Amino acid sequence: MPCSLMFGKIHTIAFDAVCQPKGLEDFLRKVPCPTNQLCTDEDNPKNVVPGYQFTYKVQDMVYPRFWYISIVACHQNSTAHNCSWYDVRDEALELTYDIWMVNGDPDAKHLNPFEHQFSFELHDVFEIYVIFLVLYLVVVPFWLYAFSKQKHPITKFLTACMSLEFIGIAFNLVHVVVFSVNGEGLFWLQIVGNAIDAISQCLFMLVLLLIAKGWAITNMELLGKRVIFAVWGSYTVLNVILFIWNLTEIDVISNIDEWETWPGYLTLGFRLVIMVWFIIELRWTSRHNEHRNRLLFFQQFGAYFLVWFVYLPILALVSTQISALWKYKTILSITYAADLLSFAVFIHLFWPSRSVLYLIVGENPLPTYELEITGLLDDDEESEIKSSKGKKTSRNGLISMQLSEGVVLANGTARTGGNSEHSAEESL
Repeated sequence: MPCSLMFGKIHTIAFDAVCQPKGLEDFLRKVPCPTNQLCTDEDNPKNVVPGYQFTYKVQDMVYPRFWYISIVACHQNSTAHNCSWYDVRDEALELTYDIWMVNGDPDAKHLNPFEHQFSFELHDVFEIYVIFLVLYLVVVPFWLYAFSKQKHPITKFLTACMSLEFIGIAFNLVHVVVFSVNGEGLFWLQIVGNAIDAISQCLFMLVLLLIAKGWAITNMELLGKRVIFAVWGSYTVLNVILFIWNLTEIDVISNIDEWETWPGYLTLGFRLVIMVWFIIELRWTSRHNEHRNRLLFFQQFGAYFLVWFVYLPILALVSTQISALWKYKTILSITYAADLLSFAVFIHLFWPSRSVLYLIVGENPLPTYELEITGLLDDDEESEIKSSKGKKTSRNGLISMQLSEGVVLANGTARTGGNSEHSAEESL
């Protein structure tokens, strides 16, 4: 009964030399095939790819669509001329097969080697990885320069995030290149690359929460660390569950992505909850800090990264209306672009000539001897330095210097002897 129902309609349109000689569709192949020979259904050897026993050729060249191969234990009783279908599961038969599916004519694979082995929804993925890898090769040197000038706890976290993101993209690119050659790729390398990318995302979330609390910017003491790490730990656990779920349960046939699953819904919902908490903590930190440069930093930081929190839920919602043929590469492109833009914003905010105004190490600001020559001090800050004697300290704790004999002045000259306070003050 199952075989009869399964092949009821196919039998009316599929070609068969005995049972349906007028069939228009080339759908069926019977196995086993004679050793080292063509299958019995292959009546035209010219249609068979050399080295194989049977070949299906897709006829629709206008629109992309998904094609499926179904292997079932059903046999058509053509010898009795009633062409009925029956189940052969009870027979002790072991089938060994090697089926190679490609996208396009095997003889024309040289036209685009990065599409031939890939299903349509993965076309252009190679180009996406290459573009973002090149962009990171441009961005990373700028960040390494900024990092070399200010090795600070926050910049160390960001360096780790950017490095992990770069490595994840590189691993995925290697897998895609190998897949384009042999149709199998390095699946384990793809898994590792995606895992590294997920770690980078979770670590990046931790950086945002730490900055919102003002850690290493307003105070080196992290207040409420248990709450922060509990929230971040929960978010990380949800991402781990989502990663495993994506490996085992997501199938392109069902036309859903990882965000259309219950772990995806929980992760996105919790992300919005963290966003609200992020806003509250950022406002509290800003209200308890009157330093002008730090307030400006928190305003710029909060304005962009609120968008970073929101974009993924919006993207997940919009992607439900996108065809499975385009969904994966659309989500991949936008998420990579958002991450790259986030790192670019951090490079802007933590460029040495800016971050020196608000980053602290221990209880002291970062070195400020280049502030005047870079033009970062305004008139009030300069006059405040001039009006002080002995140990010069600004009222906001930003600039601290000790004047003594042999002091190196802001203009690069040095004086010894005499009244060092007076000479230094004149030079300033």
